[in-house]
Amino acid sequence: MPPRVVRGIEVVSRETLKVNEYIGNVASKNTALSASVGQVTAPTEEQFYTPQFDEYCMVISGEVHLHTSESTKLVVKAGESATLPSGEEVKWSWPGACQYVHIRAPAVDLDYHSREAKAAAEVLPGGDKIIATASSDNHVKVWDVQKRSLLRTLEGHKNQVMSVSFSGDGKTLLSASTDRTAKIWSVEGGTCLQTLSGHTGPVYTAAFSADGGMVVTASHDRTAKVWETETGICTTTLSGHERQLHMAEFNWEGDMVATASDDATARLWNVETGACAIILKGHSEAVYSACFSRKGDMVTTASADCTAKVWKVEDGSCMLTLKGHTSWVRSAKFDAAGDRIVTASGDNTAKIWRVSTGDLLLTLKGHTDWLRMASFSEDMQQVVTSSKDGTARIWCPNSGCCLRKLEHGGWVRSVAFAPDGLDAGVKNLKPVRLLSRGVSAP
Repeated sequence: MPPRVVRGIEVVSRETLKVNEYIGNVASKNTALSASVGQVTAPTEEQFYTPQFDEYCMVISGEVHLHTSESTKLVVKAGESATLPSGEEVKWSWPGACQYVHIRAPAVDLDYHSREAKAAAEVLPGGDKIIATASSDNHVKVWDVQKRSLLRTLEGHKNQVMSVSFSGDGKTLLSASTDRTAKIWSVEGGTCLQTLSGHTGPVYTAAFSADGGMVVTASHDRTAKVWETETGICTTTLSGHERQLHMAEFNWEGDMVATASDDATARLWNVETGACAIILKGHSEAVYSACFSRKGDMVTTASADCTAKVWKVEDGSCMLTLKGHTSWVRSAKFDAAGDRIVTASGDNTAKIWRVSTGDLLLTLKGHTDWLRMASFSEDMQQVVTSSKDGTARIWCPNSGCCLRKLEHGGWVRSVAFAPDGLDAGVKNLKPVRLLSRGVSAP
């Protein structure tokens, strides 16, 4: 019989797993052998099953995990193969993107492939999350990541919303706008609890203290202001930068604030006295963000000079310079352990770095325009990014897989995870659009 060409036939089509058979009962009517190529795009796992005959797995890229019990697994990496003995129970899982070849003899039928399709399910690292996005469309939106559903649209700002963040208990949201105000919102009720007015220029960021008792805002008017959350009263104005501020953030204890400015410096301030304690000098262009580590011993900055830096809070010395982006770096943030930093850049990528060495661990690619924000979830199992391309994306920080793409509808200026462990009222939000006065929109 002369050679013949057989086109592959898709036998499994799930959102994160697709399998094409090239040799076998379905594709070529070959009953002796099935040879299929699987393509996994995000963390996925199947259920346990027992092969009737020996099966073989060859990994082209990524990893296949073969579980022989709930606590035992064999990791098969790119360039490796494994045999699955007949009669031995096994479960397949994939921690991230993967391409592999699956061979079975004799060939399996379409019903067997159907088992794979029904058994395969996406695994969202860290479980379900709630995030909020802030956009040039003047709105804040609250999303359920697992369901990709919009839970809230908060309307009330008169101009584009530049930042959004949750309080430590996840019950309130804070937004900053070019309308020169910041607003505090009830997440569950959707009502505006406070409007913070006092800046004479656009407000670019607003952040809660860890205990939720204070808010700090950063403005184009070259100042940062500290406010009481409950009363909305400004208690301190931090003045000293020579040009506009882009960001302000509390340390975990709430006794210091870090600010980032167009004057190419970041500053650390004493909240009680309003005095500047340390000026961080080393960037050659504007500093866009300045964020503390959870322990409060380090600050990371992001700059228009295409780098991020890590500084010692104790003496203001530069510990590390992170180089690799090909355009300005808009934000840099630590994970909760202080072991990794994620940066967002004008080169349309986010990058994850190891703090101890400065090594680049991953580059997150997929956005089609520049990024403004990137941060880790509290449990460090997910990363969220915001972009001028109108989307927020959720990523696996271990594999680099894009897990979700959420379409806001306008330039997404900022994005934030809600903290883990939300109470039932917040976790079980029903979709509704609300205005700043707290009235449900028709």
